Amino acid sequence: MVEKVALLLDDNLMSATRVRAQLEKRGYRVEAARKIPEEPVRNVPDLVIINLGSRSLPGIALISSCQELFPAARVLGFCGHAEVEIRRQAKQAGLRRILTNDEALTDLAQALGHSPIDDD
Repeated sequence: MVEKVALLLDDNLMSATRVRAQLEKRGYRVEAARKIPEEPVRNVPDLVIINLGSRSLPGIALISSCQELFPAARVLGFCGHAEVEIRRQAKQAGLRRILTNDEALTDLAQALGHSPIDDD
């Protein structure tokens, strides 16, 4: 079985821990960071998840950077359901799927449409 890699861009320890655990349960090896790695990534991610609601990460800017650096990766973001402006900007930046915090933190696999054995 080919190992899937996820890049989690999140500066919040609580949310990063919860998202990481769910991804690992689904068979991903998770690389967590507070910014896009400056050095070339050894294992190109299959999935990138960005905490768009972060107060210190430039979430919207990270969208296009991740899409350019990792063109084959599925890029997703999450933020609060009431963060309407962030959600609007993320859609304008080309993000097709924006999860609510609840979706990302409680049942990520269901929100992604994944079964435990289907990560595509």
